[in-house]
Amino acid sequence: MPLVRIDIMEGRPPEMIRELHSRVAALVAEILDTPIERVRTYITQFPPEGWGIGGVPADVARADEVAARRAATAEHQQAEAGGS
Repeated sequence: MPLVRIDIMEGRPPEMIRELHSRVAALVAEILDTPIERVRTYITQFPPEGWGIGGVPADVARADEVAARRAATAEHQQAEAGGS
């Protein structure tokens, strides 16, 4: 049973995380010639302040990217709430 672990910075929409699970599992199943039902994926999302880049927390090193991702996520959540 293959297990693929992915660590990423938080802030991506749920649809993107679901697609990541799906596409990674399909690729691993293909490469290892195993049924996709046997492939496990585990995605851990860390807050930017818990992620370091060259000794600098990501919320500082990539402040613009972090702010843009947070804004996009907030817009996405508002759109979902309005569409429900």
